[in-house]
Amino acid sequence: MVNLGTNLPGGAAGGGTHPSGRRLTWFEAIAASPRPAVVDHAADGDRIELSGRVLANWAAKTANLLDIEGHGPGSTILVDLPLGWKSLALLLGAARAGVQVRFAPLSSSAPAKPESVDLVVSGTPGAWSEHPADLWAVSPRTLTSSGASEFSEASGASGPLPSPEAGLPSHALDYAAEVQMQADQCHLPLPGTSLPSLVEAWEDLPSPQSTEQPTDHDGARLSRWSHRERGLVVAAAGGRLDYGAARAVVGTWDRGLPVVLVPESDTDLSGASAKLVEAERLGNPRQ
Repeated sequence: MVNLGTNLPGGAAGGGTHPSGRRLTWFEAIAASPRPAVVDHAADGDRIELSGRVLANWAAKTANLLDIEGHGPGSTILVDLPLGWKSLALLLGAARAGVQVRFAPLSSSAPAKPESVDLVVSGTPGAWSEHPADLWAVSPRTLTSSGASEFSEASGASGPLPSPEAGLPSHALDYAAEVQMQADQCHLPLPGTSLPSLVEAWEDLPSPQSTEQPTDHDGARLSRWSHRERGLVVAAAGGRLDYGAARAVVGTWDRGLPVVLVPESDTDLSGASAKLVEAERLGNPRQ
């Protein structure tokens, strides 16, 4: 595994210049990189690698769709999605569009107050069918399919994306079908702050259910991610995309490093995960 931003001295947000001599913005720096930004070992058992350029294409398409649907600075969206490379791309698109994000820790959490959310993006849209906000449906197949050729430089293809299953709320927008029709470039004004600062203002939606951190067989608390010398390891199996994960991920991208999703439900990284981390050359845990 090589550094996403080896040519960006200050990380993705803080270094690099345009050919004109202008300093790159954080989004331009990610989009300019052919190096890995996300490597997902938890999607259908395959290894899926997205360069910074491909990740930025997905994010730009998402930001453009948000804009077309009337969601931009001043809007609040609720994200109810599991961890995966496509949900991370959607997260970056939300940052690019400058929307405020809240996270649903559990798909069965009580909906947010109607006046506090403008859009719900969910892998379980039926749970939100009575919510007054706009609703985007994201099929589990969309989140877990490898889609190796989608928006990839290697194939140049952006073939049809899986659609959500039948029986969706009639007013729900099919994210997979709509996002592929958007442009790969986003010309919206970039939010005037760094990527970590944007995400710092996001938050989790309080859940009425227990959210105690899981423990191992000995009762020790399990960590959901591990900061390494050359990247971030995230336990994706069964995990939710929430505020803590979002901060860890964007902080890693901001340093010009890749995010690696592993299939284990914890990040003790024994067995197969340890081999994956070694193969990706992420180095030792950061102290």
